[in-house]
Amino acid sequence: MKIINKLEEWIGGSLFILIFLILIAQILARQVFHSPLNWSEELARLLFVYVGMLGISVGIRNQQHVFIDFITNLFPEKVKKVANSFVQLIIFICLISFIHFGIKLFFKAENNIFTLGISEKWMYGSLPLIACLMLFRFFQAQYENFKNGLSYLPATLFVILTVLALATLYFAPDFFKIFRISDYVKFGKNAVYITLAFWLIIMFIGTPVGWSLLIATLLYFSMTRWNLSSYAAEKLVSSLDSFPLLSVPFFILTGILMNTGGITERIFNFAKALLGHYRGGMGHVNIGASLIFSGMSGSALADAGGLGQLEIKAMRDAGYDDDICGGITAASCIIGPLVPPSIAMIIYGVIANQSIAKLFIAGFVPGVLVTIALMVMNYYVSKKRGYPRSPKATLAERCQAFKKAIWAVLTPILIIGGIFSGMFTPTEAAVVAALYSIIIGMFVYKELTLKKLFQSCVEAIAITGVTVLMVMTVTFFGDMIAREQVAMRIAEFFVSVADSPVMVLVMINLLLLFLGMFIDALALQFLVLPMLIPIAMHFGIDLIFFGVMTTLNMMIGILTPPMGMALFVVARVGNMPVSVVARGVLPFLVPIFITLVLMTIFPQIITFIPNLLMP
Repeated sequence: MKIINKLEEWIGGSLFILIFLILIAQILARQVFHSPLNWSEELARLLFVYVGMLGISVGIRNQQHVFIDFITNLFPEKVKKVANSFVQLIIFICLISFIHFGIKLFFKAENNIFTLGISEKWMYGSLPLIACLMLFRFFQAQYENFKNGLSYLPATLFVILTVLALATLYFAPDFFKIFRISDYVKFGKNAVYITLAFWLIIMFIGTPVGWSLLIATLLYFSMTRWNLSSYAAEKLVSSLDSFPLLSVPFFILTGILMNTGGITERIFNFAKALLGHYRGGMGHVNIGASLIFSGMSGSALADAGGLGQLEIKAMRDAGYDDDICGGITAASCIIGPLVPPSIAMIIYGVIANQSIAKLFIAGFVPGVLVTIALMVMNYYVSKKRGYPRSPKATLAERCQAFKKAIWAVLTPILIIGGIFSGMFTPTEAAVVAALYSIIIGMFVYKELTLKKLFQSCVEAIAITGVTVLMVMTVTFFGDMIAREQVAMRIAEFFVSVADSPVMVLVMINLLLLFLGMFIDALALQFLVLPMLIPIAMHFGIDLIFFGVMTTLNMMIGILTPPMGMALFVVARVGNMPVSVVARGVLPFLVPIFITLVLMTIFPQIITFIPNLLMP
């Protein structure tokens, strides 16, 4: 039983390490031996498809996929139980559809993967194969839900339904035509509006965002032309066959290794030696450490979770109130997705088909501006509350702190320098950063073991699975958006009420700020950007600028209740109520908003350097 329960971890972790080794070999072959490997990139992408789907399976077992619960938390227990039962039924239908589409894609695949010389069946076969494992994990999760009184539907019922569904698909596939709504009612152009309304309803009653996108798109095709769903389903797998997307798990791994290998503590001590003696010094240390750490992990929540506990303890020891400890820690973590490398920028680059290297450059100045703005507010609050200064570090203490942190501080220089010098692609830079973190953790600081490394890889896979599910389903959902020209309809509305690009940007900012209060930043990025990017193009807005602006906007969302994820993470690591963190973050929202307004009015702040370096 232990083998079965650890199957994704062992297989996924092993494949992830294999991808890691392949990409290291690719870099060495090109940079050292000047003999590029023609097959390495395609093999790495193929293996990533499997690894990403195994990550989805882990998420199902642990019930960790992103969902919106601020409405369901208001439900009475019985209503919540009914809603959860309905959600489980939706996930079950999605998994059966994964198997169904996967089998059809497998037998439809006729081309070869060029450099590997093997059939595409190897790639498309991942969907039905791992979907069966996902279904098994679903049974396990549902068994626990029923046992704990969270659902009215026992796992046995889903097992029976699975047998019936798979038998019907094999022996009588035409039976499922009875679910084609278009055979009974013609909705015409109203189908998309009904679909969007249905999608919003099921998402706000607790259906994980990824699964809500899939089931909504299935409903749309059942109301229109069901046969087209098989062609659209090809994107479920092919959306993962992306080399830039492959950088996400490696930047996540780098952030995890930074925490595991003792690197975050040294970063914090270095920032303390530099900034601790100023007014509000420990707050400045908190912000400065976040700036340094953001040049390694590219994730806001990795910063909040990794550095947060260390920062809050140090601020408490220095006499700071809990609200300011939590507020600064939460506010400073949003620097991560702005300063390169940035996972949010990578995802935007994939969605918008923009240069990730150029996005990285564009995010640097806004990241520094946010840092300075937060420090100004921290100085004001600290002076008003009379917080003490820390003793000034001596030159010898600063040199010692720098000596201990030098290997960690070199990480962002390695990443950015490698990308901009042309030595690495962003994905290769992520691999090099992870390798560098392993070397530092194992051989320099000697706090990272092989066991911890493998566990870190498994953790990276689980976190990546959340992103992978949304990448798959949002591209499927995007087929509906494209067919119905939803983005163009929204653009027409914007044209009717806005008379300039600046006005359009103001409206988009207000929309994202509002939605960010209720929808997780990652989910919001996948849900809204595919519709907003065509609008930006329509109004001639620079898409590099647009990516940075929307990223900062969505980062504000993780600081605002009721869905502010950074608030929850900081509250957990700091062992304080969420309300205290929310109260503490309020004054720091002011400088962040001012920075957003300046960027919106003067986009040259963002575009100047990337246009200069990469015209």
